[in-house]
Amino acid sequence: MVFSSPRSMVKRNKITTVSFDVDGTLVSPAFADLIWLEVLPQMVSDSWKIGLDEAKSKLFADFESVGYQRIEWYDLQYWLKRYRIDINARNLVLQYKSAVTFYPEVIDVLKKLKEQYDLIVISNSTRLFLDVTTDGLKPYFKRVVSTISDLGTMKDTEAYLSVSKMLGVNPYEIAHVGDNMTLDYIRAKKAGLRAFYLDRTGHGGRSRRFVRDLREFAMRIA
Repeated sequence: MVFSSPRSMVKRNKITTVSFDVDGTLVSPAFADLIWLEVLPQMVSDSWKIGLDEAKSKLFADFESVGYQRIEWYDLQYWLKRYRIDINARNLVLQYKSAVTFYPEVIDVLKKLKEQYDLIVISNSTRLFLDVTTDGLKPYFKRVVSTISDLGTMKDTEAYLSVSKMLGVNPYEIAHVGDNMTLDYIRAKKAGLRAFYLDRTGHGGRSRRFVRDLREFAMRIA
Protein backbone atom coordinates (compact mmCIF):
# COMPACT_ATOMS: atom_id res chain seq x y z
CA MET A 1 0.00 0.00 0.00
CA VAL A 2 1.31 3.44 -0.96
CA PHE A 3 0.79 6.27 1.48
CA SER A 4 0.93 9.91 0.46
CA SER A 5 3.48 12.01 2.26
CA PRO A 6 2.29 15.03 4.29
CA ARG A 7 3.90 17.29 1.67
CA SER A 8 1.94 15.70 -1.22
CA MET A 9 -1.30 15.87 0.80
CA VAL A 10 -0.85 19.62 1.35
CA LYS A 11 -0.21 20.17 -2.33
CA ARG A 12 -3.19 18.08 -3.41
CA ASN A 13 -5.56 19.90 -1.03
CA LYS A 14 -4.38 23.40 -1.91
CA ILE A 15 -6.98 25.94 -3.00
CA THR A 16 -6.26 27.09 -6.55
CA THR A 17 -9.53 28.84 -7.41
CA VAL A 18 -11.80 31.21 -5.51
CA SER A 19 -15.41 31.49 -6.59
CA PHE A 20 -17.89 34.25 -5.78
CA ASP A 21 -21.63 34.67 -5.91
CA VAL A 22 -22.57 38.19 -7.09
CA ASP A 23 -25.81 39.67 -5.70
CA GLY A 24 -25.49 40.08 -1.95
CA THR A 25 -21.83 39.02 -2.11
CA LEU A 26 -19.96 41.36 -4.44
CA VAL A 27 -22.82 43.70 -5.32
CA SER A 28 -25.48 45.11 -3.02
CA PRO A 29 -29.14 44.23 -3.74
CA ALA A 30 -29.82 47.84 -4.83
CA PHE A 31 -29.65 47.22 -8.58
CA ALA A 32 -31.68 44.00 -8.62
CA ASP A 33 -34.24 45.44 -6.19
CA LEU A 34 -34.66 48.51 -8.37
CA ILE A 35 -35.35 46.43 -11.48
CA TRP A 36 -37.57 43.78 -9.90
CA LEU A 37 -39.37 45.74 -7.20
CA GLU A 38 -39.74 49.17 -8.77
CA VAL A 39 -39.07 49.35 -12.51
CA LEU A 40 -40.87 46.18 -13.58
CA PRO A 41 -43.98 46.88 -11.46
CA GLN A 42 -44.15 50.40 -12.89
CA MET A 43 -43.98 48.98 -16.40
CA VAL A 44 -46.77 46.54 -15.58
CA SER A 45 -48.80 49.43 -14.18
CA ASP A 46 -48.28 51.53 -17.30
CA SER A 47 -48.82 48.70 -19.78
CA TRP A 48 -51.92 47.25 -18.10
CA LYS A 49 -53.27 50.66 -17.08
CA ILE A 50 -53.69 49.68 -13.45
CA GLY A 51 -52.48 51.32 -10.25
CA LEU A 52 -48.92 50.73 -9.08
CA ASP A 53 -50.06 49.01 -5.87
CA GLU A 54 -52.26 46.64 -7.86
CA ALA A 55 -49.43 45.96 -10.30
CA LYS A 56 -47.04 45.15 -7.45
CA SER A 57 -49.59 42.90 -5.77
CA LYS A 58 -50.19 40.94 -8.98
CA LEU A 59 -46.53 40.72 -9.96
CA PHE A 60 -45.27 39.74 -6.52
CA ALA A 61 -47.94 37.06 -6.24
CA ASP A 62 -46.74 35.65 -9.56
CA PHE A 63 -43.13 35.78 -8.32
CA GLU A 64 -44.15 33.72 -5.30
CA SER A 65 -46.11 31.23 -7.38
CA VAL A 66 -43.08 30.57 -9.58
CA GLY A 67 -40.60 30.47 -6.67
CA TYR A 68 -36.85 31.02 -6.53
CA GLN A 69 -36.13 27.35 -7.20
CA ARG A 70 -37.18 27.74 -10.83
CA ILE A 71 -35.14 29.32 -13.62
CA GLU A 72 -38.02 31.56 -14.72
CA TRP A 73 -37.88 33.44 -11.42
CA TYR A 74 -34.55 34.98 -12.48
CA ASP A 75 -35.36 35.56 -16.15
CA LEU A 76 -36.40 39.15 -16.87
CA GLN A 77 -37.23 38.31 -20.48
CA TYR A 78 -39.67 35.65 -19.23
CA TRP A 79 -41.50 38.24 -17.12
CA LEU A 80 -41.59 40.85 -19.85
CA LYS A 81 -43.08 38.27 -22.21
CA ARG A 82 -45.52 37.00 -19.60
CA TYR A 83 -46.86 40.52 -19.06
CA ARG A 84 -46.73 41.35 -22.76
CA ILE A 85 -44.35 44.29 -22.29
CA ASP A 86 -42.63 45.11 -25.57
CA ILE A 87 -39.19 46.40 -24.62
CA ASN A 88 -35.61 45.22 -25.12
CA ALA A 89 -34.53 43.68 -21.82
CA ARG A 90 -30.86 44.55 -22.28
CA ASN A 91 -31.60 48.19 -23.00
CA LEU A 92 -33.83 48.24 -19.93
CA VAL A 93 -31.21 47.03 -17.47
CA LEU A 94 -28.52 49.25 -19.00
CA GLN A 95 -30.66 52.29 -18.22
CA TYR A 96 -30.16 51.59 -14.51
CA LYS A 97 -26.53 50.50 -14.52
CA SER A 98 -25.59 53.40 -12.24
CA ALA A 99 -27.47 51.63 -9.41
CA VAL A 100 -24.88 48.82 -9.33
CA THR A 101 -23.03 49.21 -6.03
CA PHE A 102 -20.05 47.14 -4.89
CA TYR A 103 -19.62 46.38 -1.21
CA PRO A 104 -16.81 48.51 0.31
CA GLU A 105 -14.25 45.73 0.68
CA VAL A 106 -14.75 44.10 -2.72
CA ILE A 107 -12.04 45.74 -4.82
CA ASP A 108 -9.31 45.41 -2.17
CA VAL A 109 -10.17 41.75 -1.55
CA LEU A 110 -10.22 40.87 -5.24
CA LYS A 111 -6.87 42.58 -5.82
CA LYS A 112 -5.33 40.65 -2.95
CA LEU A 113 -6.77 37.26 -3.85
CA LYS A 114 -5.94 37.61 -7.55
CA GLU A 115 -2.25 37.54 -6.60
CA GLN A 116 -2.64 33.98 -5.30
CA TYR A 117 -5.65 32.37 -6.97
CA ASP A 118 -7.70 32.17 -10.13
CA LEU A 119 -10.92 34.07 -9.44
CA ILE A 120 -14.27 33.12 -10.95
CA VAL A 121 -17.97 33.91 -10.57
CA ILE A 122 -20.68 31.28 -10.20
CA SER A 123 -24.06 32.98 -10.13
CA ASN A 124 -27.76 32.22 -10.56
CA SER A 125 -28.18 35.60 -12.24
CA THR A 126 -28.80 35.47 -15.97
CA ARG A 127 -26.12 36.68 -18.37
CA LEU A 128 -28.29 39.74 -18.98
CA PHE A 129 -27.78 40.88 -15.38
CA LEU A 130 -24.24 39.56 -14.91
CA ASP A 131 -22.92 41.55 -17.86
CA VAL A 132 -24.04 44.68 -16.02
CA THR A 133 -23.30 43.83 -12.39
CA THR A 134 -19.80 42.46 -13.04
CA ASP A 135 -18.78 44.95 -15.72
CA GLY A 136 -16.48 46.90 -13.40
CA LEU A 137 -14.97 43.69 -11.98
CA LYS A 138 -14.20 41.69 -15.13
CA PRO A 139 -10.41 42.30 -15.04
CA TYR A 140 -10.26 40.28 -11.83
CA PHE A 141 -12.04 37.17 -13.06
CA LYS A 142 -10.79 34.29 -15.14
CA ARG A 143 -14.37 33.25 -15.88
CA VAL A 144 -17.88 34.49 -15.13
CA VAL A 145 -20.46 31.69 -15.15
CA SER A 146 -24.22 32.13 -15.17
CA THR A 147 -25.58 28.72 -14.28
CA ILE A 148 -28.92 29.61 -15.83
CA SER A 149 -27.66 31.12 -19.11
CA ASP A 150 -24.53 29.00 -19.56
CA LEU A 151 -25.55 25.65 -18.06
CA GLY A 152 -29.34 25.79 -18.27
CA THR A 153 -29.75 24.96 -14.59
CA MET A 154 -30.09 26.44 -11.15
CA LYS A 155 -27.01 26.78 -8.97
CA ASP A 156 -27.17 23.19 -7.76
CA THR A 157 -24.64 20.52 -6.96
CA GLU A 158 -24.35 19.41 -10.58
CA ALA A 159 -23.73 23.00 -11.68
CA TYR A 160 -20.78 23.28 -9.30
CA LEU A 161 -19.37 20.00 -10.58
CA SER A 162 -19.82 21.17 -14.17
CA VAL A 163 -17.89 24.37 -13.47
CA SER A 164 -15.14 22.38 -11.76
CA LYS A 165 -14.85 20.16 -14.83
CA MET A 166 -14.97 23.19 -17.12
CA LEU A 167 -11.98 24.69 -15.30
CA GLY A 168 -10.07 21.42 -15.11
CA VAL A 169 -9.73 21.53 -11.32
CA ASN A 170 -10.95 19.28 -8.54
CA PRO A 171 -13.94 20.53 -6.54
CA TYR A 172 -11.91 20.62 -3.31
CA GLU A 173 -9.49 23.06 -4.97
CA ILE A 174 -12.29 25.65 -5.20
CA ALA A 175 -13.35 27.89 -2.33
CA HIS A 176 -16.80 29.36 -2.94
CA VAL A 177 -18.53 32.14 -1.02
CA GLY A 178 -22.08 33.45 -1.28
CA ASP A 179 -24.97 34.79 0.76
CA ASN A 180 -27.55 32.07 0.16
CA MET A 181 -27.39 29.19 2.64
CA THR A 182 -28.90 26.64 0.24
CA LEU A 183 -27.51 27.72 -3.13
CA ASP A 184 -24.05 28.86 -2.07
CA TYR A 185 -23.23 26.85 1.01
CA ILE A 186 -25.14 23.57 1.24
CA ARG A 187 -25.07 22.72 -2.48
CA ALA A 188 -21.48 23.83 -3.00
CA LYS A 189 -20.36 21.86 0.04
CA LYS A 190 -22.22 18.78 -1.22
CA ALA A 191 -20.36 19.09 -4.52
CA GLY A 192 -17.06 18.98 -2.64
CA LEU A 193 -16.14 22.66 -2.80
CA ARG A 194 -14.85 24.47 0.26
CA ALA A 195 -18.02 26.43 0.79
CA PHE A 196 -18.41 29.57 2.90
CA TYR A 197 -21.66 31.25 3.87
CA LEU A 198 -21.55 35.06 3.80
CA ASP A 199 -23.84 36.48 6.47
CA ARG A 200 -23.40 40.24 6.56
CA THR A 201 -26.07 40.53 9.27
CA GLY A 202 -24.31 38.20 11.70
CA HIS A 203 -27.60 36.45 12.47
CA GLY A 204 -26.74 33.11 10.89
CA GLY A 205 -24.86 31.62 13.82
CA ARG A 206 -21.17 30.93 14.31
CA SER A 207 -19.01 28.56 12.30
CA ARG A 208 -15.56 28.66 10.77
CA ARG A 209 -17.28 28.56 7.37
CA PHE A 210 -19.64 31.46 8.19
CA VAL A 211 -18.13 34.89 7.50
CA ARG A 212 -19.32 38.45 8.06
CA ASP A 213 -17.64 40.03 5.02
CA LEU A 214 -15.18 39.20 2.25
CA ARG A 215 -12.15 40.33 4.25
CA GLU A 216 -12.93 37.65 6.81
CA PHE A 217 -13.42 35.15 3.98
CA ALA A 218 -10.00 36.01 2.53
CA MET A 219 -8.38 35.44 5.93
CA ARG A 220 -10.12 32.10 6.37
CA ILE A 221 -8.79 30.64 3.14
CA ALA A 222 -5.25 31.98 3.57
